[in-house]
Amino acid sequence: MIVSESLLIQFRRGVSALLLVLMVLLASCNQSSPAPTAGTSPPSTPTVIQPTPTPSPDPTVVPTPTATLIPTPSPLTLTAPVLPLAWQQALQDKLAASPRLDDGRSVSLTEAGSNQLQWQPLAKASDPVLAQRFYALVAPFATVRDGISWGEFQDWWQGKGEQDVWLTTADGALLAPLWGEAVARHLTDLSPTAAQLAASHSWTLLPFDQLDPSYKVLQIDGISVLDNHLQPDRYPLALALTIRGPDQQVLSAWLAPVLQPASNRDATRLTQLIMTGVTAMSRGTAAKMEEKGYVYPALVISDTLAAADITHVSNEAPFIDGCKVNNTYMNLVLCSDLPYWQALEAIGTDIVGLSGNHVNDFGRKGARESLQFYKNHGIPIYGSGLNEEEACAPLLWEDHGNTFAFIAALAWWPETAWATADQPGACNYYDNIDTIMDSIHELSQQVDIVAVELQFAETYHPWPTRDQVQEFRALRQAGADIVTGVQSHVPQAMEPYAAAEPLGAGVIVYGLGNLFFDQMQDWETRTALIARHTIDDGRLISTEILTTVLEDFAQPRWATAKERAGILRSIFAAAPAKDELPPPEPTATPVPPVATGPAAPELTPSPALATPTPIPQPGPAWPSPVSEPSDHYWLMRPVLPPANAFAAPSYAFGNTQNGRYRVHHGADIANPAGTLLLAPASALISHAGLDQPPHVLGAYPDFFGNAILFQLDRDWQGRPLYVLYGHMRSVSVNSGQHVEAGQTVGQVGMSGIAIGPHVHVEVRLDESDYEHSYNAELWMTPLPGRGTLAGQVVTPDGRAWPDINLLVYRLEAEDRRLVQVVTTYADDPGLHADPVWAENFVMANVPAGQYQVVLRLRQQTFTQDVTVQEGQTSYARFVVAP
Repeated sequence: MIVSESLLIQFRRGVSALLLVLMVLLASCNQSSPAPTAGTSPPSTPTVIQPTPTPSPDPTVVPTPTATLIPTPSPLTLTAPVLPLAWQQALQDKLAASPRLDDGRSVSLTEAGSNQLQWQPLAKASDPVLAQRFYALVAPFATVRDGISWGEFQDWWQGKGEQDVWLTTADGALLAPLWGEAVARHLTDLSPTAAQLAASHSWTLLPFDQLDPSYKVLQIDGISVLDNHLQPDRYPLALALTIRGPDQQVLSAWLAPVLQPASNRDATRLTQLIMTGVTAMSRGTAAKMEEKGYVYPALVISDTLAAADITHVSNEAPFIDGCKVNNTYMNLVLCSDLPYWQALEAIGTDIVGLSGNHVNDFGRKGARESLQFYKNHGIPIYGSGLNEEEACAPLLWEDHGNTFAFIAALAWWPETAWATADQPGACNYYDNIDTIMDSIHELSQQVDIVAVELQFAETYHPWPTRDQVQEFRALRQAGADIVTGVQSHVPQAMEPYAAAEPLGAGVIVYGLGNLFFDQMQDWETRTALIARHTIDDGRLISTEILTTVLEDFAQPRWATAKERAGILRSIFAAAPAKDELPPPEPTATPVPPVATGPAAPELTPSPALATPTPIPQPGPAWPSPVSEPSDHYWLMRPVLPPANAFAAPSYAFGNTQNGRYRVHHGADIANPAGTLLLAPASALISHAGLDQPPHVLGAYPDFFGNAILFQLDRDWQGRPLYVLYGHMRSVSVNSGQHVEAGQTVGQVGMSGIAIGPHVHVEVRLDESDYEHSYNAELWMTPLPGRGTLAGQVVTPDGRAWPDINLLVYRLEAEDRRLVQVVTTYADDPGLHADPVWAENFVMANVPAGQYQVVLRLRQQTFTQDVTVQEGQTSYARFVVAP
């Protein structure tokens, strides 16, 4: 033992004092004899005893002190439950390296320690919380159900649910003290993949830090662990590791370095990114905004979108000061007035992608004005710019410590929408594909998330085309974490990837549909997706699918449960297999959506028409126009102003809406149900009433619902001519009755297979049946100030090219603008070329003026300039060899 000098001096002083006290006590004892008593003899002379002198201590000798006994601290005992593997290992390492506290007490793990670690639901934790652990109930990504109640969860845990319980051994042991032993049919060491869950009809619990996009995170009592505004103590699957016992305070400090990270869900590193579909606040949407207010489109969905950390919008229409509303079916020249930004502001828009093919609809000058608008308001944009370099540059972003790079490009026509070296527009994907791929690869090494948007070929069905799949997967191969198609006006498939796959976690969203756009013509264009991506500490861990339905041409609402189930089933059924490309033509038709309100047609499209073959092939022999053609506008249109008299160009005569429906035999003119319908000419009513035997007018009984068949008083060169009105709400004439042009005959409805209120107008020559249809637009008088553009695309030997797109541009003094994409007739024996024009494409009610028709076929480009005159038919003919 080492004794300090001061302690030694004190010790010596203490010994000296003790000796002095002893001497005094001894002297006192010697002087205490009793006093003499009277009558006794006087004492003899006392004997003097000399005390023995005490020798002085030797200052050089150090006496040995008496040892003080200090009790050994009692060991501190701790009982621990099952812990995550990383924490178990860290605790073992801590006990092996320094099993004592600062006060010298040892720590040991025992089965019945005086201090207990235990798991509790976070909401019920009463003892000090040392750490947290979040779990998620997950299903395969392609799961329709969104969540369950806590009672249903307990039933599932006990093996009473519809889905089997799949757990890892470690998680089952950890969670058993909370909810009892799980009745797991699948108990393994490793977490199951989404594919294993799907194959075994199972759900599982995953720690939050093990999530990836291949799983769907299910809500519990309407609460999602992905919520960026989550209140943890309300979430049933949030666990707290607590400590109870006399040493909880000192043990909490000792355990803190062991239980790291203290939570597997760090809200400070969590980002929610919302990405939306096509926005074009023009036409019908603009009209409603002018009528009901600039924020009208955002009113229902704004709270959810604005709650995201990053809200993205893909805006197609340029912002033009004083943009006039042009709400006609023909209008494909789109713009938004400056106050319309209020709708995007209301949904919390943070960034805007500008890869749409309408960004230059108002020419290069309009594009510059729109870009300046974004700049003046400090709105971050990408995908367009004042030149090609600027348009293709990525937008870099940071949120909650997560870093992003956003890239967007246009892979579709018209070429006037593409930026050039010194002119504004969108980034041309194919001209810059090598640069884009290199940029994606480099950025993937520098930022956490690379998100790429591609405006691809426009389609109207849920399954992606073969080329689309190939291009989108190439972007992922280059390093993109999120690939989004912003071209589709209907919801399309999604393709999630697990963290364990070679390229890591990611997702391809082939098409979201519309956000703010007026396409109310059918159920599919009214439905849309919103992708909500969750990024945790630099990793994409989930993509949620939000579903909307468009109302009133402008305002999306959230889909009902039944509508949502139909939308999800449709896109899940349309997902391509990951290990192969889709065939050139789909081999099966995806399950049609289930919906309330308007129902999808019972007749699904022929799969062979859903996606054009990679190499178009000419069809049957086709007639030639007469040598001196003349118009035969014998019919008045079925409605009078202010009703709409335009036929929908998206489902024109001979069209299939990109393979979604059977070949169309007429013109669809949409108006509110109950709008009065007028007789097209002087005629005899051959049939008025239901399309039922013995009077079947359509492809099968009740195809047209309430219908009228007119036989005109005048023939075409001795050939009887018929006009059919279909899908009527009511009929106000009788079979055998004679009517005059303009006489009221009934009302617009949606009977038969109609999916919205409209009248189907059809012209039939020679016979009155469905197989003798001709294009009614060449018989109905064009609207004032407008004419008709008709033409052919044929081979040198006179065969028609079916399903070929032509781009029609309006020529103006300074620029040209794309006004419509027209498709040649599909190959169908029931439709026929006009006896005068022998056309296989028609664009009706075209404003008079100068136009250019562009055809791209067999890697060749053909153009023709055409003058459209009021009340007349103009013609363009293309001859292309196979």
